[in-house]
Amino acid sequence: MASTALPREIDKAVQLQRMKRIPLLLLCLMAVLFAVTLHTPASWAAWLHAFAEAGMVGALADWFAVVALFRHPLGLPIPHTAIIPNRKNDIGESLSRFVAEHFLEPEVVRRKLQDTNLAAFVVSWLKSEKGKRSVEDLATVVLRWALGALHEKRVRRFLSRLSRKQLANVSLAPLLGNTLDWLVRGGRHQQILTQVLRYTIVLVHDNRDEIRAKVQKESPWWLPGFVDDRILATMLERIEHQLFEMALDHEHPLREQFNQWVQNLAHNLQNSAEHRRLGDDFKQQLLDNDELQDYLYGLWRELARSIETDIEKPDSALRQHVGEWLGNVAQELDSDPEMQAWVNAWLVNAITQVVGRNSTQIASLISDTVRSWDGMDTSRRVELAIGRDLQFIRINGTLVGGLVGLLIHAVKLYV
Repeated sequence: MASTALPREIDKAVQLQRMKRIPLLLLCLMAVLFAVTLHTPASWAAWLHAFAEAGMVGALADWFAVVALFRHPLGLPIPHTAIIPNRKNDIGESLSRFVAEHFLEPEVVRRKLQDTNLAAFVVSWLKSEKGKRSVEDLATVVLRWALGALHEKRVRRFLSRLSRKQLANVSLAPLLGNTLDWLVRGGRHQQILTQVLRYTIVLVHDNRDEIRAKVQKESPWWLPGFVDDRILATMLERIEHQLFEMALDHEHPLREQFNQWVQNLAHNLQNSAEHRRLGDDFKQQLLDNDELQDYLYGLWRELARSIETDIEKPDSALRQHVGEWLGNVAQELDSDPEMQAWVNAWLVNAITQVVGRNSTQIASLISDTVRSWDGMDTSRRVELAIGRDLQFIRINGTLVGGLVGLLIHAVKLYV
């Protein structure tokens, strides 16, 4: 920031010094005209003398007024001069209140936002190559920062302590009970059971030979192999048939028993002190299991390493996924006027509420920043910003003063 600000300030200072020469030359010109016409008897000289005299007065008066804003004229501690250095805090507070009352007032913000199609602007920006690249870069930077932070021992220890404290306040049994109760209310537990039954049927059918070989290996030596195989085949067929019936018949008695068992388990988990104690013991065992913690951290480290490797590649898959997702969002939002209207209304209300509640704090950024500046430094910055325009006041003061001098001279002659 400093490397770009310094040349810019130097350039402004050079332009200001050049501009200051113009009113100074005008003042010198008036002084020369005044001296030349001081003892000239010609009638035209009296007019020029009056013009020069009044022009000098106007030039000096406006020079004093302009300089008094930024410093003491000629270094003299004249009262009510060096206004900006001496009253910078008051000026900052006044400017802060002005911005809060006239620019950050909720209705002003709302009217301005309502005149702007924010959703269309977002869509246009996301569709542009610059906008898409900006979001991808931001996502990459945030992800890289998060991954780097989680590699820090301090961060891991902090998150570990925080998670332990949070989990210590969670009762595992009621949580599981509420989850089961939610599954039962929507019949989702039966859907899960159906999928498990279908998978089990396929698993048993595809692994018949392995099951038969295992059973034959464990069978008594005195049992004939064909008898053992016949019994096993019959048993597997009955198991498959039973599983098939349960998968197709939603009113099957075993399904009803399963339903009752899940409901009882959910009730016990929510209300039984014994189940609550067992859940808390199991939770504590998980928290105290260092090997489990190391294993989970190892999994996370491998995942983080693969993500870091990917985002460093020029053809990063993650960046491509983010870009595709942004493109889909922009395309869908662009083709949905109702959604754009909803987004606009939501953004208008959200921004208006945020600005309305925090207008004073937002505007205080001005007063706080000005208060932190040095008085003379503040004066220098303000002068660099508006000093060039103020020189026109000195120029106009010189010329207007001269014209007023001509008018006074004319009135004097007339009277």
